[in-house]
Amino acid sequence: MATISKGGMLYLLAILILVSIFYKKHRKTQMLAHCAVIENVIEHPIDGTDPIRLTDSDSIQLTSRIYEGLYTYHYLKRPLEVIPNLAEGMPTVSPDGLVYTCKIKKGVFFQDNACFPGGKGRELKAADFVFSFKRVVDPSHMVPYAEFIDGKIKGLDQWKKSLDYDQAVEGLKALDDYTLQITLTAPCPQFIYVLTMWITYAVPKEAVMHYGNEFKNHPVGTGPFSLPKGFNPQAKKLKFIKNPTYRDNFFPTESAPEYSHMLAYAGKKLPLCEKLITHVITEEQPRWLKIQKGEVDIVPLESGSALSLTIIQGNKLLPKHAANGLQLYQAPNAATEVFCFNHKNELFSKNEFLRKAMSMAFDRDSYNQVFYSYAATVAKSILPPIMATNTHRMMAPYGYNIEQAKAYLAKAGYPEGKGLPVITLDTRVESTYKNKADFFAKCMARIGVNVKVVTNIWPELLNKIQVKQSTMMHLLTWAADYPEADNMLAVISNKNLLGLQYEDVEFNKLLAKAAINPDLNQRRLLYEELNERVAQTVPAIFAVHPPTQFIYRKGIKNFIYKLFNFTSDQYIAVDRVADAKSMQ
Repeated sequence: MATISKGGMLYLLAILILVSIFYKKHRKTQMLAHCAVIENVIEHPIDGTDPIRLTDSDSIQLTSRIYEGLYTYHYLKRPLEVIPNLAEGMPTVSPDGLVYTCKIKKGVFFQDNACFPGGKGRELKAADFVFSFKRVVDPSHMVPYAEFIDGKIKGLDQWKKSLDYDQAVEGLKALDDYTLQITLTAPCPQFIYVLTMWITYAVPKEAVMHYGNEFKNHPVGTGPFSLPKGFNPQAKKLKFIKNPTYRDNFFPTESAPEYSHMLAYAGKKLPLCEKLITHVITEEQPRWLKIQKGEVDIVPLESGSALSLTIIQGNKLLPKHAANGLQLYQAPNAATEVFCFNHKNELFSKNEFLRKAMSMAFDRDSYNQVFYSYAATVAKSILPPIMATNTHRMMAPYGYNIEQAKAYLAKAGYPEGKGLPVITLDTRVESTYKNKADFFAKCMARIGVNVKVVTNIWPELLNKIQVKQSTMMHLLTWAADYPEADNMLAVISNKNLLGLQYEDVEFNKLLAKAAINPDLNQRRLLYEELNERVAQTVPAIFAVHPPTQFIYRKGIKNFIYKLFNFTSDQYIAVDRVADAKSMQ
């Protein structure tokens, strides 16, 4: 019989111990990489989680962890591609573009909740979308984004007269448990984007009836995460956990070239982490301190803020911060920063030369340098580059030209500013906004235009713009809701979206024509024509297209900030071992 010497026994024991340590460490690393807690930060408190009541990106991000719609966007493809989410496939659309037939996935369940018999979530059905769409146009709910559905679905206007949720609607039918049919009042090629939006997320009737007015604090969806204790509006820390009944949904297996490294996660079941903790921190400096200490993983940067300008140089994070395990996420955004004219004031509505003079007196390049360290894109008109196809040239009267601006001012009837009244520019009270407004005022002073800056708290500014319509000028940023240009151009045709109160009959006709054209390439040509018209007539002064900026820890994997309205949280993983090493 073979024997092992004492020394051999010790050697074998040592090997076994080392293997055990390696296995435990490797297993721990794997668990940390894919099953850890991720902590992020939002900038503003949110007022509930009812999808139809959401108005800001923070609310949409958090609520999209819980609720889902028929369609969403592919996480890793660029340009963005709409893909099925709760639907089995893309909708079947009738030849006249009016009837959308959507098959619903089987085996999708609402999260367990006390609103259901026995507390067990039931299966999602087509009727849930019928109920949810009706809620959007119910006048008692005062839905902020109701215009995306209101008037577009056949029979919904008549239904609003009764508000009987059991009453059938001609254009909104559950043909069976897994087939939803929507009939539009007119062709709308952009309707597929509406079906990705938060207002069309599936909500169970049981939850709405069970919780009543408190439904906004008791979310019940089909999504990857849940809030088992409900939502507390006063909470400064929100704890989301992985939904144990979430359907089989997997990390993408295709990507744009710039995201190919993320395919290391291809095919893994989503979500990639067990828990998400979201901190509500309204001030930027405390957010920055928390991520430096490793207490949170992802924080937003206020693009153009004093902090962002001190930690970023040449579109890169300063080396000392990178050495501390921090990374910069910076990407183009579908947004435009706008100095708005209120065309209720005849000074602007009847004097295109004045508007052109002020546009050409505004030094956008220096503005980009001072407030964004060149991270923004100088605006040539309203469309951000990621939404426009013809952005290679500067459209007149854009470009900084003091002499030309003075010539326009003289044509406007105010040579060297003589006889021109003081123009008030309303903005938010925070220093970043006031500084931007002051910069604008200094630019205008160079041609003799006297601009007085007025600061407001945000609700007061919004009230001035939307309710009182009492500003002369105001500073706002408009971000698109979906990736087609009509959504951005709508701020010119809709008097209230930016508070422009602008009227251009020919523009409105052309935009309406473009919006219903079934050919995408033809629509794009019309959008470019509209974009050039906006640039030439200057209904507002378009400053820059600000970037999206975040700081995140080195251990965070697959982070891409959502464009428009799809959440990124279920795709994100974290490797705490890598994160710990970066802080050593």
